[in-house]
Amino acid sequence: MYNQRQVENQRHSFVVGVEYRYEDLFVKVELGEFCTTPLHAQRIANSVNSIILLKNHMVIIFKNAQSITISDNFLKHEYQFRICRKPTMRPLKLSVFTRDKSYIVNKENMKEVNWNLQTAFQYLQDRYDAQDRTHFSFCQSSFYAIPLSVQKQKEIQHETS
Repeated sequence: MYNQRQVENQRHSFVVGVEYRYEDLFVKVELGEFCTTPLHAQRIANSVNSIILLKNHMVIIFKNAQSITISDNFLKHEYQFRICRKPTMRPLKLSVFTRDKSYIVNKENMKEVNWNLQTAFQYLQDRYDAQDRTHFSFCQSSFYAIPLSVQKQKEIQHETS
């Protein structure tokens, strides 16, 4: 019989990724599939320090100071842009006892767009009147570590054997 510690240390296959945002533009980057423990999958996702969008490429900087450069010719299918369609509202002072639902962004407010890096860069320049900007630094929004199904794990193991 397994105890809790043994179950936590079992390796499974996970799809790991992050989502970062700059104002109303979100970029989701899939870091890859990993065979690891749930805790280590979360650590992998949390290893990203920042994402910087430049005119022709995007740089992912990790907390250990290493980086990956993504261009439209390299790792094109590893990222996806989403735009928030909810109108921007003025800042609100929230207390512990009040919540204004008009400020909450949900899935229905988001729209996936099939943009390349240049289109996303141009959108940010136009939207925020930043024609002189050479880059945009995205802030962390969320990360994910999704366990793959047992069938998918068997397929991956078969392909790598």
